[in-house]
Amino acid sequence: MAMGNVREIESLNQRGGRMLSVVDLIEDGTLDVPTAAVLLSLTAAGASFLTAAGPGGVGKSTLLAVLLSFLPPDERIVTVTDPAHAGDSGEATCWLCHEIGAGHWYGYLWGRRAADFFALNNSGRIAATLHADTAEEAVDQLLGLGVGASETDIAAIDVLLTMVRTGGKRRVSTVYISSGAEIPRFEPMVTWDPHGDRFEVLSAKQVARVQQCAERSSITIERATEFIKNLISDHTRYLEDVVQAVADLYCASRGSAPADLRK
Repeated sequence: MAMGNVREIESLNQRGGRMLSVVDLIEDGTLDVPTAAVLLSLTAAGASFLTAAGPGGVGKSTLLAVLLSFLPPDERIVTVTDPAHAGDSGEATCWLCHEIGAGHWYGYLWGRRAADFFALNNSGRIAATLHADTAEEAVDQLLGLGVGASETDIAAIDVLLTMVRTGGKRRVSTVYISSGAEIPRFEPMVTWDPHGDRFEVLSAKQVARVQQCAERSSITIERATEFIKNLISDHTRYLEDVVQAVADLYCASRGSAPADLRK
C-alpha cells in the first residue's frame, strides 16, 4: 500500500524532476527540524492538513507531499475527483485534493464537490492545498460562495500551514492548529521570523496539546525529532526511501517487524 502511496504523492509534483523530501526542505530552510518533528507527530496522531500560499509556485504542493510521506504504511492515499464516489472503504484512508480551486486539472475541486470533499474527514483524514496567505483568508474562502463548506467540516481540520516566498527563499510562514471549537478558528503555534530567518514557537500550550496527541500514537515529538535528524545524517532524501523509513518507524513504535515496502 505504501508504494502505491508514493505514486499518489508523486502525482502532486508540478515542478518536474525528483519530488523533494523533508530532508530537502530542511536543508533549503523551508522548515526546521523541530517543526518537521511536530508535523510528523501530528500526522501519526491522525491529523488532517491544509497547506496554503497566496501566489502559485511557492511550494504548497511540495509541502503537502512531505506531510503525506509521514503517513502510516497501512493508510491508503486516494486522490478525490468526485466525492460522491468516495465512500467509506472500511480501511484507513487519506482523502487527497491537489487543490481547492476552479481549474479543470486532475485532483482539483471547487464548488459543491469541494464542500463535499471536506465532509470526507468523517471517514478518514483529508489533505489539500489552496490559495490563501493566512488562516483567516483560508477560512473565508472555504466558507464563502465559491466552496460553501460547512463550519463544522472546516473546524474539523486539525492543521493549516501557510507559506511565503521572499528573496528566493521558500518558508513555512505559520503552522496553525485548530482551536478545537465547533466554529473554524486556527491558532498560530509556530511562525517564521523573516528578520532572523528562524522559526519561533508562539504557543507552548499548543505544543503540549500536540505532545498529548502524539503520546497516544507512540511517536512523541522527541522520537520524531530523533527520526528526522537520522534522516538528515543518513542523507535519506528520495521519497520512496523516506516512506520506507517512516514505515519502519511506525512498525517499531507498534512493536511489529519492519516490512520491505518495495516487495
